[in-house]
Amino acid sequence: MAPTLLDGDTVLVDMTRRAPNPPGIFVLDDGMGLVAKRLEHVPNSDPPAVRVISDNSFYSPYERSAEEIHIIGRIRWFAREI
Repeated sequence: MAPTLLDGDTVLVDMTRRAPNPPGIFVLDDGMGLVAKRLEHVPNSDPPAVRVISDNSFYSPYERSAEEIHIIGRIRWFAREI
């Protein structure tokens, strides 16, 4: 998620907020581990879909059905050592 989040940043995750509406930065389990990604609900999608976006332009956005995404929670705060 560079440049927004960097390796070593500390994040506070609200595990009660698991719906990507409104859009925001979430922690999700991608099947290989926990990752931070921007998530947004895809309007008028049937079945409901989620767009997964990385702030790092090296990674392309992609869409998955809401059932395929395992959202852990919404990132509410982060800190970085200076």
